[in-house]
This record gives sequence, structure tokens and C-alpha cells, in this order.
Amino acid sequence: MVSRVSLAVLFLLVPLVLMPGSAAAQQQAGDIELQFTGTYFTTVGTDFSFASGIIQGKGSYFFTDRVELGAFPSLAISSSDSGVTDYSFGLGVFGSYSFLMEDATTVPYVGFQWWKQDLDADVDWVGVNAGFKFFFSPQVALDLGANYLTDTSDSSQGLFLVQTGLSFLFRR
Repeated sequence: MVSRVSLAVLFLLVPLVLMPGSAAAQQQAGDIELQFTGTYFTTVGTDFSFASGIIQGKGSYFFTDRVELGAFPSLAISSSDSGVTDYSFGLGVFGSYSFLMEDATTVPYVGFQWWKQDLDADVDWVGVNAGFKFFFSPQVALDLGANYLTDTSDSSQGLFLVQTGLSFLFRR
């Protein structure tokens, strides 16, 4: 557990130190963001093999320069040793708070998320996330983030997901 937390902290802090930049490339109140993200995970070092990938298309609105709320559909694709491939469609909502720095191309953020991974299942996931957006231009950014989610049933399962995506801002 400690190694996962250490890895997550390292993943989130290294870009802040290594990638400072200067350009007026940040969101503003009233902006609409469209984002496409992907996640992949697999088992390692076990007798059982499992792999899953998740893609999401997120849409959000910036109520202030720092506060964003949005929603997303998701598609999860899973396969295992049995040769069966499963597809599940889900929905989620999220919010984030950005730590804007004047004229920076790197924008760190923290947030929350609720996600129903499979619309046909009774399991919901809720959790927190943190990450960085690295702006290539005033309205296009690479988003690197980590999510820790727990299911809302009594099973006490958890997910640690690292997501990568592209973000596009549209000014109003």
C-alpha cells in the first residue's frame, strides 16, 4: 500500500518540478472543456491473467477559473485467461479544483468522481483524483492524472487508475 501511495505522489510531483513553463495557457470562467482519456491495467506476477482498458469522453464547464464540473460516458473492455472479452458502458460525474499559477503551462488539480462502470451492474465507484494539465497551446493540453476509487457496496474494493488524455478548451 505504501509503495502505491509513494508512486502516486512521485507521479504527481515530478512533472511540477520538471515542466514549469510560461505561456498564457489556462482555463477561464465560462470555458467548456472536451476531453478524451484512456486507462489500461493488467495483472502482473499471478497465475490468473486479466487486462482491462477504459476510454472516456468528458465534457465540463468552468464555473470559475478554478472550479470545473462535468460528466462523462465510458467504455470498459476486459479480457481474461478464459478468452472471454467483456464490454461495459458506464456514466460518471466529476469536479475539480485547479491551482492556477500566473502564466504557467502546467496546471495541477485535485477533484472527486462518481462512476458507474457498468450500467447493468449494482456497483458504483466514488473517489478522489489529482493530476496535471500540460498546455501545448492556449486551448490544448495533455492531462495526466491518478484516481483512487472505492466501490459503494459492502465489498470494500478499491481501484487505483492512472489516466492519460487530451483536453480541448472552447472559449465562450
